[in-house]
Amino acid sequence: MEFTIDAMASKMILLITCLSLLVIVGGVVFFHLSAASQINDAVPFGVGVIMAMALNVIKVMWLKKTINKTVDMSVPTAAGRFYQLQYFLRLVLTAVVLAIAALAPDNFVNLLGVIIGIFTFPITMRLMQFFIPPDTVTPLEPTIASSPVEEAINKIEAIASEGPEKEAE
Repeated sequence: MEFTIDAMASKMILLITCLSLLVIVGGVVFFHLSAASQINDAVPFGVGVIMAMALNVIKVMWLKKTINKTVDMSVPTAAGRFYQLQYFLRLVLTAVVLAIAALAPDNFVNLLGVIIGIFTFPITMRLMQFFIPPDTVTPLEPTIASSPVEEAINKIEAIASEGPEKEAE
């Protein structure tokens, strides 16, 4: 099985959907068991989670397009700026959804449901680490950071240590 961004995005969308449905079921159970609330409180909570789920799916599709476009760019600095701009725009979209949920009537959208639903995105990102094939992860070689001065000193010491050996022969 080949590792592709499209396959990872599809798995992320599926995982976001499953986690969101699990949160909705948990919310319904919570509201049902809570003595102070009624089952009518679960509907706005579910709407909030579904609203966040839609936001997260849009963010995954947007992230997939951003990664594909960034990889195709030939200038690394332009690619970095483009990626940063897209990241900022995704954050703005999240803020807009939170503002809409905060301004909407409580009997329509529950802000807590939106906030909890938004957290399914970073949870999904962490869970996706289990789906990355081991052959695609390349371990980084440990590097010793050294300055040009230290490198020059090491070269001089290497030359100095070779000098007496050559004279002894």
